[in-house]
Amino acid sequence: MTCEIGSCPLLQNAFFGKLPVEQVSRLGCIFRVGRYHRNQIIYAEGGSTQQILALRTGLVKLVKLLENGKERIVRIVFPGELFGLESLTEPSYALTSVTLDESEICATTPDDFFDFLRRDPEVALNLVRFLVSEIGKVRSQVTDMSFKDARMKLATFLLTMSASEEAVAAKAGSVTLPFSRQEISEILELSAETISRFLSAFRRQKLIEIRGRRLTIRDREALAKVAQR
Repeated sequence: MTCEIGSCPLLQNAFFGKLPVEQVSRLGCIFRVGRYHRNQIIYAEGGSTQQILALRTGLVKLVKLLENGKERIVRIVFPGELFGLESLTEPSYALTSVTLDESEICATTPDDFFDFLRRDPEVALNLVRFLVSEIGKVRSQVTDMSFKDARMKLATFLLTMSASEEAVAAKAGSVTLPFSRQEISEILELSAETISRFLSAFRRQKLIEIRGRRLTIRDREALAKVAQR
């Protein structure tokens, strides 16, 4: 199934920006939609690079296989983000990508991707702008993880997760966490005990409410202050 431009936040915003509708229609769309179940591998570390992907709905984790056989979560991909960009320059994927939820993913080949960009310089320029903004986000994330303490890291993580789901489902701060506390500890490079301790503290302070894996942010402003202290 071809990916409709208007239904994919990445294609609509990053590639096409404010191009006239008739120009967008003329360019068409070379991405095709695939539907994936939860915990399904999209591509594996070391596998031959064949696709560039854009997450349309759901969540995806990118993991690195460690020498002891365990996996380390390196990045969480949210709707509207590109991944698998190794396909542009490398012969194999550096990480394994796995769905965390039922997901819809738009995919294309590197050759089709480059041909697509050659059709209109404004589209290519929009993509450059988008990638520059993504680099800025990554730098900000690295800074957050380098200089924030454990309490601030967890608050930032919860705000990011809820904001992403709100953008898709508009659920006013309520999010089903697709991670165990152990996985959150891996992402934030903290111990599972530390994660549990601060989640309990946030709950006592009435910043959040937790029922199973369903988490509701009760005081976003106060939690944001915790993230910035």
